[in-house]
Amino acid sequence: MLVGIEDGEVAMAGHLELVETPDGEFRILMVDGDDVLMGLSKQFSTMDEAVEGVAAIREVAGTGLLRPASAERYAVLMLEEPVIDSALAAQGMQAQELAQKQAQAQAQAKVVNCGR
Repeated sequence: MLVGIEDGEVAMAGHLELVETPDGEFRILMVDGDDVLMGLSKQFSTMDEAVEGVAAIREVAGTGLLRPASAERYAVLMLEEPVIDSALAAQGMQAQELAQKQAQAQAQAKVVNCGR
């Protein structure tokens, strides 16, 4: 990890997370440095398969070519493999709502404390 010279905060390009889905399968999440979901793997039936999937993701990310694709290609891929499991999506929405409420509370606290 790198430490920023000016602000002293830790800066990281991102990371991969291995998650078990509610149905007992596994997915790999690609998360950027701001903890925003950038990519979601297909489902793997075992953790060992998911770990092997990490190697494939790293290979594609490091050496894969960027090719244009059509909306039809996207539609076909989404039919074959849904992007987000509904249970994971619900968990993500709950976490996002909590973060928004915390940010609003912090902003209100700053307003209340103005001029003191």
